[in-house]
Amino acid sequence: MTNPLYCLYLLNCDNDILYTGIAINPVQRLKHHQSKKPPGAKFTRRFKDLKLVYQVTVGNRSQAQNLEYHVKQLCKQDKITVIEQQLSLTELQDFISLKTV
Repeated sequence: MTNPLYCLYLLNCDNDILYTGIAINPVQRLKHHQSKKPPGAKFTRRFKDLKLVYQVTVGNRSQAQNLEYHVKQLCKQDKITVIEQQLSLTELQDFISLKTV
C-alpha cells in the first residue's frame, strides 16, 4: 500500500483571514471546516464564508507539515502573492527560500 499524498491548502475566511492547513483531500477538508463541527478546525468555526483559494500537492505528511510551518511564517501579503500567482510546489519552495534569507 502506498502512502497518500498530502496537499497544502489556503482558505480565505470571510474575505479577511487566510487559514493554512494540510490534507489528503483539501475539498473534503473544506467541507469539514464548513460543517462547523469536528473534525473541522476550531479556528475556522467562527467564520461564515470559507473558500479554498490555493492548493498544491506536496508529498508525504512530514513534507507537508514542514511546508505548512514555513507558509504560516509568511506575512499576509506574501500569502496573497502565493494565491494570486498559484505557485507550483517548486515555485512555492523557492519563494519561501527567498523570504527566509
